[in-house]
Amino acid sequence: MANERRRYHRVRVNLVGRYMLADGVEYNCWVRDISPGGLAVMAPVSGRVGERVVAYINQIGRLEGAIIRTFSTGFGMLIKATDYGRDRISARVARVAEQQVLPEIVD
Repeated sequence: MANERRRYHRVRVNLVGRYMLADGVEYNCWVRDISPGGLAVMAPVSGRVGERVVAYINQIGRLEGAIIRTFSTGFGMLIKATDYGRDRISARVARVAEQQVLPEIVD
């Protein structure tokens, strides 16, 4: 089994939202999994690794961070937040996970 590099437990979700890259253009997106430290965004435009992203995700709120990897259908985003902010994100993710009937663990 491969070593787990993630710091936080990821939860599979089905959330819509929008995001803005450094150029200021907004795009619609869908979030397939999220944790207090990051999320996977299914998106029409991926941006560049290291690029700043501001995302507005329904039921979660505003998230700010940077692209840490790209893939053919979107990108992985590292969330920039304080410990208090991560606690708030964690509570919102838990609430969403309770409401949705999806597999919880993403490896």
